Amino acid sequence: MLRFISNDLCASLVVFGVNEAAEAVRGEGQLARRMDEHFLPLWDDDVEFSRLVQTLIAAMQLERGSGLSVQSPRIILGITGGVTSLVFTMIKALSIDAIETGKERITDEAVQSWQPVWAKHSWTVRNQP
Repeated sequence: MLRFISNDLCASLVVFGVNEAAEAVRGEGQLARRMDEHFLPLWDDDVEFSRLVQTLIAAMQLERGSGLSVQSPRIILGITGGVTSLVFTMIKALSIDAIETGKERITDEAVQSWQPVWAKHSWTVRNQP
């Protein structure tokens, strides 16, 4: 289907997605030959990752500031393996928990006790060069 859209519109395709999306493109021989794969790098335990976490939490617009310790982003990194989509999923889930409990903030305790929702889903972390 993607091949037909690309041909009909005479447009280049840029496709973002998870492993299943990449497999769909690979399954279409002509598309696979015309497209290159590029992977997002995994996050590291650094200032950039801490800023990402802070930015995501601020975007959740909780009523109270979270003020996490330095350890919480490290825990988030450990749980998510540095996979961007999993970081977003975790922060979103922590925010929902904060709203549902009435705390309206993400605490260090919430981060430490949080259990991954994706444990029931099949996913793998790519090996990075």
